[in-house]
Amino acid sequence: MPDRSAVPQAGRRDPFAPLLENPLAELFRQHVRRGAATHAVPTAGAPQPVTLYDDGRRRINLGSNNYLGLANDPRVIEAAATALRQFGTSTSGSRVLNGTTRLHLALEEELADHYGTEAAVLTSSGINANLALLSTLGSPGDVLLVDAHAHASVHAGAAASRGTVSRFRHNDLQSLRQRLDALEPRAGAVIVVDGVYSMTGETAPLQEIAQLCDRSGARLVVDEAHGLGVLGAGGRGAVEHAGVLGRVDAVTVAFSKSLASVGGAIMTSRAAADGIRASALPYVFSAANDPASVGAALAALRILRSEPELMARTRENAALLRTALSDAGVPPLAGRGAVIAVPTGEEEATATAWRAAYDAGVYCNAVAYPAVPRGKGVLRLSVMATHTGEQMQRAAEVVAAAVRQLRLPEERSVAVA
Repeated sequence: MPDRSAVPQAGRRDPFAPLLENPLAELFRQHVRRGAATHAVPTAGAPQPVTLYDDGRRRINLGSNNYLGLANDPRVIEAAATALRQFGTSTSGSRVLNGTTRLHLALEEELADHYGTEAAVLTSSGINANLALLSTLGSPGDVLLVDAHAHASVHAGAAASRGTVSRFRHNDLQSLRQRLDALEPRAGAVIVVDGVYSMTGETAPLQEIAQLCDRSGARLVVDEAHGLGVLGAGGRGAVEHAGVLGRVDAVTVAFSKSLASVGGAIMTSRAAADGIRASALPYVFSAANDPASVGAALAALRILRSEPELMARTRENAALLRTALSDAGVPPLAGRGAVIAVPTGEEEATATAWRAAYDAGVYCNAVAYPAVPRGKGVLRLSVMATHTGEQMQRAAEVVAAAVRQLRLPEERSVAVA
């Protein structure tokens, strides 16, 4: 293709400028040039507790969302292979045309049964689950009240709604209450939160939020991408853990975590599901989930429901890692579930700590702005049911050493003073 990177002539502004001059993209390029990139690290094998990376080294993997360890489970792999052989590599059409298979219907039925809802709607990703649901909610004059730290797809879906978006401060009930009180009396209201916040592992105060919904007549939507398979007696997430599942109007999930696949779903009432199927762009105009991913997710869901000990082991490993990190002098942020966040501060400090841990044999996620507020970077650690206690202890030692080295100049200056 010809070089089209030059600014258009005749004084016209370049509409590609936000891409070509993106400061975050330039920062990523700088990291790549320096050999210090923390993103898109290629692997050479499945996301196992100890994973083979493209540089030939094996590392303890604390950067995967494979919470139940099912992404390389032989039963899940065989279910994907069976679906592949029977239905082919692609549905080659949207759900409203030729893209529905018996597998899609079975997974929707079993997800709805798992959550105790009338219906479930599959989407091609967890992001599309939030886009499909939230973009179809609200009319002009209605308001979607969204936690400021909710997943980016929640904010994107809410922005596509015909209603107005109002962000409230993260996990701040007073901020939410003030926004509810300021609404026009006839305005429809939807409160949208993450059950478990993906970057920090914090949980939403769902009991209190459900009470606000009861008092104000607001609807409640909860993204359980990181709660499914981890929290709650049956693995239904923070909504079950908090005892509010029956008071939630819709739950969205992603299959790429505990269900060892790719895709998403919305669990809600039958009437709401019918409305999504009739009007949501990610459902109507997107090719249906490929058969192999549906087969894998269905097998993983059945394992989740029949083997609760996997969830118990995930929670035990998370508790062990939290304790080991605290004992090593780097206590993580308060939270529940499989996501554990160790504060690092500014972006460069986060990258430095990530590199030290990576070089010492532990892979985790370096999280900085815009995924978290500026100056609030973290090393994000995600545990699996299949990690061992020894791996948790070793990982805590490595991560703690990587984070503590950030404090050395400060500690030296205090000692001199």
